[in-house]
Amino acid sequence: MPIASVASTSDAGLRSLATTAGQDLVGGLLRTDLWGRLGWLDVKRRYRRTLLGPFWTSISLAVYVVSVGIVGAGLWHQNIQEYLPFLVSGMIAWLLVSTMINESCTLLVTGHALFRNIKFEYSILAYALVWRNFIIFFHNLVVYVVIVGALKPELIGFTALLAIPGVILVAVNGVWIALLCGMFCLRYRDVTQIVGSIIQISMLITPIFWPPDSLVGSRRLLFVETNPLFHMIDLVRGPLLGRVPGSISYVVVLLITVAGWALTYQVFSHFRKRIAYWS
Repeated sequence: MPIASVASTSDAGLRSLATTAGQDLVGGLLRTDLWGRLGWLDVKRRYRRTLLGPFWTSISLAVYVVSVGIVGAGLWHQNIQEYLPFLVSGMIAWLLVSTMINESCTLLVTGHALFRNIKFEYSILAYALVWRNFIIFFHNLVVYVVIVGALKPELIGFTALLAIPGVILVAVNGVWIALLCGMFCLRYRDVTQIVGSIIQISMLITPIFWPPDSLVGSRRLLFVETNPLFHMIDLVRGPLLGRVPGSISYVVVLLITVAGWALTYQVFSHFRKRIAYWS
């Protein structure tokens, strides 16, 4: 989090009268000028003095997808024109979800110097985290357009627009994940390593590199049907592959959204006033 950027903002503009979790969440959301600028400045800070800026991430993704795609197509006996679009659409969705989760672990840890000295809504940090990752997502979307446009341009159609509600649902979940993980990792620093390990393992057991249909029976039930990360990714990847996501994916993600926000609100309400002292 670009602390210097926040500190340069007028103190009066940052001060908040929020005394409850609900006021914090709503008040922070309404500060689009602040969290929007924070997210944008953080992207600029990360790629300062580089020629291509955040497009370096897109270039790295393109090289990775093409390299792994050539090998994966052979391993899974897939047509390269089918497998590369599958891989690139899955990777851009996975990077969006996994990066938000990983960065959530350091959200309040890196922001402790800020909120110990300036009174403002904690939720602003979560909104800024989600926003900056969506900026990177739209940069990575260029890789999808280039690869799919070259190999299977018919996938870029009206069905692809169904990815928009999927992306919105991911964003809504990203905020509560950022707050919940941020609080746990601030209080118990070991949680950061645990979450990082889980994400690494999840990348392999979630159908990103391998087709979901390659598993049947109990293995499919375990690694596909009951895998919440698969359903989140499917809401974005499905439309990008010209396919309407299954209704089960919408149901699962909506249930996760409701349950996640309910849990986060309870935890945030109970521990919000202690956050500054945990750091």
